[in-house]
Parts: sequence; structure tokens; C-alpha cells
Amino acid sequence: MFDADMFKYVCLSLGLYLALSANGIQGAPNGAPRLACGDMVPQHGVDPQTSASPFVTTPASTSIAQGSSVTLTLAPISAPNTFKGYLVIGFDNANQAGGPIGTFSAISDGQTLDCPGVNVMNAATHVNNANKTSVTVDWTAPAGFVGTVLFKTTYVEEVATFWVATPASLVTVA
Repeated sequence: MFDADMFKYVCLSLGLYLALSANGIQGAPNGAPRLACGDMVPQHGVDPQTSASPFVTTPASTSIAQGSSVTLTLAPISAPNTFKGYLVIGFDNANQAGGPIGTFSAISDGQTLDCPGVNVMNAATHVNNANKTSVTVDWTAPAGFVGTVLFKTTYVEEVATFWVATPASLVTVA
């Protein structure tokens, strides 16, 4: 039969399981959810880091022609740091509230994400939670757009360790 010690053990185990499950700490190993498009927060149930990000998004050029592309490299500032997830979006620097602009393609370790906005494929995210040392993506400016683009990247090092909307160098589209 059931003795008092066994009953306490079962109750404690069940309580611990429910407490950890209710915490809401979950990752998205197959890419950022569309819900993250608005504020770029990965919805892991914990607050983002407030320190400077150990990762950087570097455009291959700081100036491109209308309708052309630029390659972005997502990488740690220094080895041996790695990241498991990311979400990168381009914004018109003069109207960031206007939402994502441009389209992403040729993602070395990821996929496109359709965030609410004018274009589809207007964000790029990871496809797995394997450690990454570098990811490259191509971004194409929208037809007729002239202005400055600000790329923001959310980097996930671990489920509970991430940096939100890390800005990259500006890219001028002329």
C-alpha cells in the first residue's frame, strides 16, 4: 500500500513539476514565433539581458543601390561565444514604427519569417538550437526605397540568456 513517506514524495514531485511547468520558460528551437515580430522579445518567460550584447550584426557594405542586396553576418564579437537562436529585421531608420522593410534570402543557417508588414520574408530566424558561430543572410531593399536602414537582431545564447534588438551599423540605400 501507500505509506506517508511515499505520499509526501509524490506530492512534492507533482508540486515541483507543476511549478516548473508554470514558469513558462520555453524556447523556440525551430525559429522565432511571429509573436516576437513586434518587440523582438523571444517569449522565453524571462527578462532579456541588459548588458551589452556579445554578438554583432555586420553589414558587408554601408551603402547599396535601390533594390539591391547586402549580406549581413551575425557573429560573436569574440570567440568562443556562440548563439543558439536569432531574429533579424530591417527597419527604415526614419520610421521604425512602420515595421519591417525589405526581404531576406540566402540564409546560411536559418529561414525567413513573415512578420506583419508590407513584404513577406521580411525577417530571418534560426531553424534549430545548435550552437552557431556565424550566420550570413542577404537582405534586399524594397523597390523604390531611398533612405537609411537599421538592422536589429535578437540573439539567444541560452533559453534564459538573450539580448533583444541589438542594433547594427546603418546601411544607406540610394
